[in-house]
Amino acid sequence: MTVTVVSVSDTAGGAEAHTVALGHGMRERGHDVVLYGQCPGWEERGLVRREIGLGPKWSRKTMAAGILRVPLERHRTQVVADASIYYLQFKREQIALTAPLSRRAPVVWTEHGRWMGGPAGRLLLAGYARAAEHVSRVVCVGTAVARDLEPVVGRDKLVVVPNSIDTQRFAAPSAEMRATLRERLLPRHFQDRRVAILASRLHGAKRHDRAIAAALASGSALVVVGEGPDRERLKRLGAGSADVHFTGHRDDVPDLLAASDLYLYCGAETDGTPTCVLEAAAAGLPIVAFDGDPGTELVPSCGGLVIGDPSELTPDRAAGLLELRGSGLSYVEQRHGREAWLDAYEQIFGECLR
Repeated sequence: MTVTVVSVSDTAGGAEAHTVALGHGMRERGHDVVLYGQCPGWEERGLVRREIGLGPKWSRKTMAAGILRVPLERHRTQVVADASIYYLQFKREQIALTAPLSRRAPVVWTEHGRWMGGPAGRLLLAGYARAAEHVSRVVCVGTAVARDLEPVVGRDKLVVVPNSIDTQRFAAPSAEMRATLRERLLPRHFQDRRVAILASRLHGAKRHDRAIAAALASGSALVVVGEGPDRERLKRLGAGSADVHFTGHRDDVPDLLAASDLYLYCGAETDGTPTCVLEAAAAGLPIVAFDGDPGTELVPSCGGLVIGDPSELTPDRAAGLLELRGSGLSYVEQRHGREAWLDAYEQIFGECLR
């Protein structure tokens, strides 16, 4: 089959990584895959990309102008070649482009997170409901995401496929390899310390200041991996401590996880199943999460602790977490491995073609 992805994003986030993994996996299984638009990491995996001329991804800042562009962008779908399946995952593409594309082939959406609130969320929901009349399947990364959508999409079109990771890429290291990675990757004054890590897009909605406060309360050093609009504020919060180290964007996240002792997860209200938690667990790390954040139901299975306030991560509790190292490995391999995830998408696409 030919799977055509229509997606425009210049942000290297979880949804984009999901798209690249799906495109690469489907190609490895012998299907033709092409992207119309832009997705960080797509061409780096040798996948085919073509231009479509859409405007920027919708956000609170771009939505008003984006809505005015809808008639033009619908017209531009004429440059998209015929396909077996059209795959969409961002609200602009779903709301604006599903109807014209569905006249040519089944359309499948993926929903990565909980529905946003406020006026913007209510405005999008009306357009989303109309567009959902033309979609064949909506793949949700978790049951909470599906519950949000059931009133406007209908249960018959919804299917839950949990996020996956490449468990081989994030495999737990041997003691010798871990020591080598710590020496190579960590600041010198971190190497004999208990090291916490977070690897995420640094956005204010995720409230990563909680991770900084928890690390300091526990007497742990903290490595912050990632970029985003909240980075400068977070750097100011950690500026008074030599125990907080910002790396910026890194391509060697699996190695940095392997060099660390525990993972601090902070999630935004609209997050779905956090792949960062799965990646950390696959690397053998115990997880510390915050009560009320999306995805915390994963923590007992992945090995770790859910706290309500950063001050609850005392030095003794942090030290006790190290005994949980590796306890999430089998869960992640069995429930969130890449091959079963690709099987599910391949089955969904096949069902849409019958």
